[in-house]
Amino acid sequence: MSGDSSRTRSPWSAGTSPLEDELASRAAWLIRIRWLAGFGVLAGCLGSSLWGIEGWHLGPWVCLCGLGIWAYNALFVQIRRRLRRRREEGAPWSRFASAQFLTDWGALILLVHLTGGIASPILFFFVFHAIIASILLPPRASFGHSAVGVLAVVALAVLEGAGLLPHHALPFYADVPYDQPLAVAMHLAFFALAILGSTYLAGSVARRLWARTVELLRLNRDVELAYDRTRTLYDITRAVNSTLSLPEVLDTLVTRAVHAMGVRAGILRLLDPESGRLRLSASFGLSEEYLRKGDVDPEKSPVDQSVLQGWAVQVPDIGDSASFQYPEEALREGLRSVLVCPVTLRGRVIGVMRLYGGQRREFTEEEIAFAMAIAAQGAVAIENARAYRNLEELEEAKARFIFQVLHELKSPVAALRSSLAILQEGFLDELDERKQALVARMVRRVNGLQDLLRDLMELGAMKGRPRGRPKGRVDVREVVREVLEGVAADAEAKGIRLVTRLPEEPLEVQGSPDDLEKVCSNLVHNAVKYTPPEGTVEVTLVRTPEGALFVCRDTGIGMDEAAKAQLFREFYRAGNAKHFAEGTGLGLVLVKRLVDLYDGAIEVESRLNEGSTFRVRIPFGEVPPEDGGPGQGPGDVDRPPPAS
Repeated sequence: MSGDSSRTRSPWSAGTSPLEDELASRAAWLIRIRWLAGFGVLAGCLGSSLWGIEGWHLGPWVCLCGLGIWAYNALFVQIRRRLRRRREEGAPWSRFASAQFLTDWGALILLVHLTGGIASPILFFFVFHAIIASILLPPRASFGHSAVGVLAVVALAVLEGAGLLPHHALPFYADVPYDQPLAVAMHLAFFALAILGSTYLAGSVARRLWARTVELLRLNRDVELAYDRTRTLYDITRAVNSTLSLPEVLDTLVTRAVHAMGVRAGILRLLDPESGRLRLSASFGLSEEYLRKGDVDPEKSPVDQSVLQGWAVQVPDIGDSASFQYPEEALREGLRSVLVCPVTLRGRVIGVMRLYGGQRREFTEEEIAFAMAIAAQGAVAIENARAYRNLEELEEAKARFIFQVLHELKSPVAALRSSLAILQEGFLDELDERKQALVARMVRRVNGLQDLLRDLMELGAMKGRPRGRPKGRVDVREVVREVLEGVAADAEAKGIRLVTRLPEEPLEVQGSPDDLEKVCSNLVHNAVKYTPPEGTVEVTLVRTPEGALFVCRDTGIGMDEAAKAQLFREFYRAGNAKHFAEGTGLGLVLVKRLVDLYDGAIEVESRLNEGSTFRVRIPFGEVPPEDGGPGQGPGDVDRPPPAS
C-alpha cells in the first residue's frame, strides 16, 4: 500500500502482476514469430524470381516489405528491453502487444495491395493474425483489432475500386472484378465473417482462460495484500515490543502506522482519566505549530466522541466536515482527510490514533480493519511499557527503602560488634569457657551480619550505576599485590600454599582501583575460605592482546554442574559450601556485575572435591596496550605468602 490516495487498480493495469507477466512473455513470442514471417516474405520473393513469373513486376517491393517487417521487429525488440527495465514501475505490456498487432495490420495491408488486392492469397493471413490476437489479448481488445483489420481491407477495396490506388493483379491467381460491386461486397462479407467468426471461436476458448486469469490475479493480489499486511503488522509488533520505554513505544507505533497506511502524518493521543481530555503522546509528520494547538476535548470533537465509543471514524474531506475541534488548523497544516481509530485495551478505550492524508481520501474497509489491528497491537505494547515503568518505580522505591534500612542498621551492628569485642577481650570481667564460647558465636554471627550489610549496600549502589567503567588508569598488578597481602595471614593460618604469577611490567587498564580490588579480593578470599588446610591457591595475572587476564585456581571443595549453573544468583550457595564456611551468597554476584560493567567476561571451571578455577578478562578500555606486545611475566614462581 503506497501513496496518499486510495485507488483501485484495474486487472489490465500496468504492473508486475501475473497477467502482465503473461502478456510480456506472449509479446516476446509474437516477436519471435515475426522474424519467421519476414523470412517467409523474403523467401516468397526469391521463389517468384526463380520461377520467372511473367506480368508481375512488384517482387522487389514485396522484398522491401519483408525487410521492413524485420526492421520494425528490431525496434520492438528494443522497446521490449526498455519495458523489462521498467518492470518494477509497471510496464504497459497490453499497449505494447496492441501496438504490435496494429503495425502488423499495416504491413499485411501493404502486402495484400502489392499481391492482388482483396484477391491476394496473403489475405488469409489476416484470419491467422486475428486468431493469434484473440489468444494473446483480452476479449474486447481482440475484437477491436479484428474490426480494425476488416476496416483496413474494406478501405483498400474501396480505394482500388475507385481507382485511387492502382490494382496489382497476380497473373497466376484469380482476380476479383472491381467492376462487379456485388462480387466485391460478397468477397468482403465472407472475409469479415471469416475474421470475426475465427475471433469469436478462438476467443470463446480464450475468454474462459482470461476470466480465470483475472480471477487468479485478483486472488493473488488478495493473498499478497494479506501477506504484506500480516508482515507489516508483525514488523510493527516486533518494533513496538523491542523496547519497554513508553515514549519510544508511542513514537515507533505512530511512525510505523503512517508508513504502513501510506498517509502523510499521524498522531497518538492518550486519554487522561482525570480531565477526560485527549493528551498528545506521540506524533509523526506534523509541525510544532500544529501540535501546540492543545489537548482535544471530546465534548467539542464529535469525531473523537464516536471513537471513544470503540468505533473507527473516517473523514474523507476535513474541509466539508463540522466534526473537528480544530478544522482550520488542520487545513493550514495541509491535512485533508483523516482516519481515527480507538486504542482499546481489554474493552476499554485508552486513546485514539489519527492518520492524516494530504488529499481527499476514502479509506476502504480493509484499510480501516488494518489500522484497527495496528492500534490494537499498540495498546498491548503500551500496557507492557506502562507495567514495566510501574515495576521500575516499585523497584526503585524498594531499593531506596532497603538502602535506608541497611544504612540505619549499619551503626547499631558496628556498636554491637565493638561491645562484643570488649567482652571477648575481658576488659569488663573475666569470662569462663562457656561464656567465651557463647560470645565467640555471637561475634561470628555479628561479623556475618556486617558482611551481609556491606555486600547489600555495595549491590544497591551498583543498581543505579550506569554501564561502563570509570575514567582513569589502574595498574592491575599492584591491585593484585595488595589483595594478596591482605589474604596472606588467613592463608598462612590455614597452612594454605599461596602461589602467585605476576608480570614484571605494569599492566594498566581503564577503570577504578576499588572496582578491580573487589573483583580480585572476592575471588581470592573465596579460594582461601573454601580450600581445606594444606591446600593450594594459585593466582595468575597475564597480559593478553585484549587486556588483562586474572586467574584464580584452588584445590578446594569445588562444586557440581547444578551448583555452577546458579553460581551468580543472589544469595545462592552450594550445598557443600554452606557446611564448610559462613558466607552471604553475594560476593560472586558483585564480581559478575562489576565484570559486566567493564565489558569483560568471567569463566568458571570446577569439579566437586577437586577445586575451582575462575578466569576474569578485563579489556584495556581507552588505555592503549604498552609497547612490546603482550607478556606473561617471568614464568611460574612459587613465592611465599607476602607479609601482612
